[in-house]
Amino acid sequence: MRSFKEKLLYPKIFITIFLLTVLSCVSPKTDNDPHVKKTYIEKKDINKTINHILSLYKTGKMYASIGYWEDAENYFNQAVERAYKQPDNILSNREFKEFREDLINKIYLCETTLLAKENPDENNKNDGDVKDQILSEANVKLTGEEEQKEKKIIETSKVTYSFPVVINDKVLAFIKVYSTKLKPVIKASLERSGAYIERYKEIFKEQGIPEDLAYLPIIESGYKIHAYSRARAKGIWQFMKGTARLEGLKVDWYVDERCDPEKSAIAAAKHLKKLYQHYNDWYLALAAYNAGQGKIDRAIKRAKTSDFWKIAKHRWLLRRETKNYVPAFIAALIIAKNPEKYGFTDLHYQKPLEYDTVTIDSCTDIRVIAKLCNTSVREIQKLNPFLRRVTTPINAKHFSINIPKGKKEEFLAKFKKLPPNKRVTLRYHRIRRGETLSQIARKYKTSVTAICRANGIRNRRLIRAGRLIIIPIGRDGDYYLPTIRLRDYTHNHRTYRYKRGKKIRYRVRRGDSLFKIAQKYGTDVSSIKKWNKLKSNFIKPGKRLVIYCGTSIKKKKHHYKIKKRRKKKRKIPEGYYRVKRGDSIYSIAKKFKISVKKLKRINKIRSNIIRPGKLLKVRDI
Repeated sequence: MRSFKEKLLYPKIFITIFLLTVLSCVSPKTDNDPHVKKTYIEKKDINKTINHILSLYKTGKMYASIGYWEDAENYFNQAVERAYKQPDNILSNREFKEFREDLINKIYLCETTLLAKENPDENNKNDGDVKDQILSEANVKLTGEEEQKEKKIIETSKVTYSFPVVINDKVLAFIKVYSTKLKPVIKASLERSGAYIERYKEIFKEQGIPEDLAYLPIIESGYKIHAYSRARAKGIWQFMKGTARLEGLKVDWYVDERCDPEKSAIAAAKHLKKLYQHYNDWYLALAAYNAGQGKIDRAIKRAKTSDFWKIAKHRWLLRRETKNYVPAFIAALIIAKNPEKYGFTDLHYQKPLEYDTVTIDSCTDIRVIAKLCNTSVREIQKLNPFLRRVTTPINAKHFSINIPKGKKEEFLAKFKKLPPNKRVTLRYHRIRRGETLSQIARKYKTSVTAICRANGIRNRRLIRAGRLIIIPIGRDGDYYLPTIRLRDYTHNHRTYRYKRGKKIRYRVRRGDSLFKIAQKYGTDVSSIKKWNKLKSNFIKPGKRLVIYCGTSIKKKKHHYKIKKRRKKKRKIPEGYYRVKRGDSIYSIAKKFKISVKKLKRINKIRSNIIRPGKLLKVRDI
């Protein structure tokens, strides 16, 4: 006989098994079934990704607007990298593709429009990367008759060289290119050289190196003060930031001495001298000036020779640009020394710049300097191309600045009479946490309205800690020009070498990406992929790409916007009031003709602090 406990136990077991079976059948298949809620998850992921990329882009745009180009570029690169490094389900999404293309266009437009605002004098307009134009021309071959003809011209010319000149097929090929295809480029470079060449020869002679190296900018920058290469080298001597600082040039918020014609030449002479002392060979020293000392050292070890011409014959040891650098310079030197024999008969050399240098002991606005010299702001900028802002450095007690020749005594006399508080009409201030515009205005003895007008601030409450703002000082409003408030005068806009729509066959180099190539030729990644039937963004060095300069396959620009859910405005119940910005307990009580005590009592409020959006009961119901 079964006991009473056993009788109760068996039904419980059967009920438990039955319930487990039913639950297993009914349970949702969210884990196993990939189609359940897939669309919702994907949209959520895409929106999250887009928001993150947009925040990177907006941060970069903010840095670009105040002249912090390195930070801006860093954030733009992060945004583009995130846009391409996503899972396949996001990359294949149509909305995300449109957003990504629009993002690249926005970044490109942001960079070009901000650079286009900077308007240096016409002689310094950068019509492309001179180095790229010259050193890419390497496939020219001369016939035996042409070689003999060129050699005769060189031999018959009564010209002496302080730099070791060698005549070979590469040098002769470049001479032919310079006197035919690239004649306009070389002509413009030679004409610009007139403003600097004599002074450069003196500098190189003082440093004890060949004077002929003063012609090196022909293949570097074309003697353009504001030349800016794709590798971010700047100035006549094309210094990178790191190398410039090592050679004693200042590169900071206020000045960029890479754009100082004289100081940069002295730095270049010192750098070339160091390289020659290291290699004891001028060809290797020039190659190192172009590619870097480390790269040339490695090439020498691998080739097991210190002969530049033998190293250049190896296919992968040096880049094409570095291989062409030495013969390109020798060819440029030969033509510069004897231009008439190569068809350069109508050269109009620029006159050397004449100016006086004065030392000022406090931060001064360049507009004040121009006014004291009875000249224009543009003239002061032309004589001081290294200045990046509209003022001289704030902390510099003894700062040298160039003024028109013959106005030194007049300027110094007027400058001494001018009080320090009238020498500068604006300052820069970085907002700290908790600071308000009224506090900042009191500190600098100016008005909140003046600060808002100077920085384009519409809503005074929407200022963030870390933002850099301009503080206009002085009563004379004519001094302050908001259109040039944070312009970097040492950075020039790069225009394209080719005409719009011109077909280009581009050879991919190491370090290139479709995004960089698209930026260089004024197009977009999707167009390059379509023209070359590319399935992915991966490209190998050596591949030839067809590009149509300044054009795009896209008919319309897609302006992607994230759809935000519109919040429905809820009706305010009768007898209630929604707190608005600027409201206080006292103002609400006065509005509804009740006492503050009663208002606090019926809403159970202890303190006087109320937040916008809160519903308050204003009548006993």
